[in-house]
Amino acid sequence: MAKRGLGRGLADVAQSGSDGPDLSSFVESADESEMGADSPNAAVMWMIFGSICFGTMNALVKWTSGLDGVNVWVVILVRSAVIAFAVAAFAASRGISLKMNDPKTMFLRCAVGLVAMILYFSALARIPIGQAVTLQYTAPLFVALLSGRLIAEKVSPAVAALVVTAFAGIVLIVSPSLGAVEPDALLALGSGFFAALAYIYVRELRKTDSPTSVVFWFAAFSVAGSVVQAAPNLLTLDAQTIAALIGVGIGAGGGQVGITMAYHKANAAWVSAFSYLTVIVATAYGFFLFDEALALSDWAGGLLIVGSGIALIFLAPPRQPPDKPNQH
Repeated sequence: MAKRGLGRGLADVAQSGSDGPDLSSFVESADESEMGADSPNAAVMWMIFGSICFGTMNALVKWTSGLDGVNVWVVILVRSAVIAFAVAAFAASRGISLKMNDPKTMFLRCAVGLVAMILYFSALARIPIGQAVTLQYTAPLFVALLSGRLIAEKVSPAVAALVVTAFAGIVLIVSPSLGAVEPDALLALGSGFFAALAYIYVRELRKTDSPTSVVFWFAAFSVAGSVVQAAPNLLTLDAQTIAALIGVGIGAGGGQVGITMAYHKANAAWVSAFSYLTVIVATAYGFFLFDEALALSDWAGGLLIVGSGIALIFLAPPRQPPDKPNQH
């Protein structure tokens, strides 16, 4: 039976290697018999762990951006090298093939993902963490906006209304005076857009490539795409800076482990709502570590974006049981 609706088949997104919002609420979940009994308390704890990891990653990116010899290319190189090494070791220990079966789509996924990461890390260095994370969390809304055009999936009027509401929130953050636009905020918004494209390509890759392969090749592509620009600065880094940069990669990996485990423990739509804890954690880091204070327009815009995102989670189409052959 053909399946339609926003985000059907994004089963690999929770393991797509992205550092932003998780779209697992839009995917089909495994049968309870395959996943075991739900454990909401454990799911929330894992999601909190993942949010703290992602928030810490954001704080480390912010902190290292002010150090001598560290630019966005260095951050991307070290972060991606850590993840590529970890995934390759995991695949080797489990006998998982990293073969690339759809090079064209994999290249597109990696290219737009790298652009998203460049824009996001650049924004983190220039604007408050809470503002950057909130704007990057527009990715699910861009998926809703783009899905009808790019993957021929139906978008309901309710989803369209939430997208409009969220974009009102975006306007409040990017152009609070409704006159001048904050260009640095546009970097974070652009990262959300390109992250959405990456998710859509991940959707296509589910037909040909394993989640592990997608994660590995994105990390490897990011290493290749940043090594030339980062190389001149690598030998100038001290041990403390290198440790912080490695922490960026560990934070990204820990965040992915946290959210993936959370979806194994409870209903996907319910758990997804807690993924927005990353926004709260990142904002707290900005306030306590970097003395960042958000304007009223930022809070209002953030509430509209996060509120629309959570509502969108619960409007995701329900899972349809697969057709089964007749039993005789």
